[in-house]
Amino acid sequence: MTKTVSTLTATVLGLALAATVSAQTQTRPSTEPSTPRQDTARTEPERRAWTPESNAVESRRLIGMQVKNTQGKETGEIEQLIVDHSDGKISHVVLSRGGVLGVGGQKLVVSWSDLKIQPDADNRTRMVAMVDQAKLDSAPRYEARRETSPAASPGTRTQPQPDKKP
Repeated sequence: MTKTVSTLTATVLGLALAATVSAQTQTRPSTEPSTPRQDTARTEPERRAWTPESNAVESRRLIGMQVKNTQGKETGEIEQLIVDHSDGKISHVVLSRGGVLGVGGQKLVVSWSDLKIQPDADNRTRMVAMVDQAKLDSAPRYEARRETSPAASPGTRTQPQPDKKP
């Protein structure tokens, strides 16, 4: 008989527990109009689209752009853009000349205002940068700023070594 009472008690408790869980998960129909659910996570507002003007050139098209002199001879390509942090405008470009696959070439700095971006005469779907040969001949060699990282201890700091000249 104790087995029967234990089984009956367990069954009643199980049914009571199931009814409680079921009551908590049931939704009641609402007479009010439904409103969108507010999630706790913030959602980004939909942004309007922006497209550059037709005469604008994106930076991804500038890097790697061929550079030709005014006689139409290929003289290199644009490797980097130098931006003046005080006004946010491009001040200079670094041109890569010669070498094979970027090795052994020469890097020159030319003022941005000395370049003229225009459609390539040989291929109208491509843009090219034109520069006067005299500007290339007088352009300084580009030397990247050397970043020094702090040493493990102040006594072991190393100073950047100047380039050795032959």
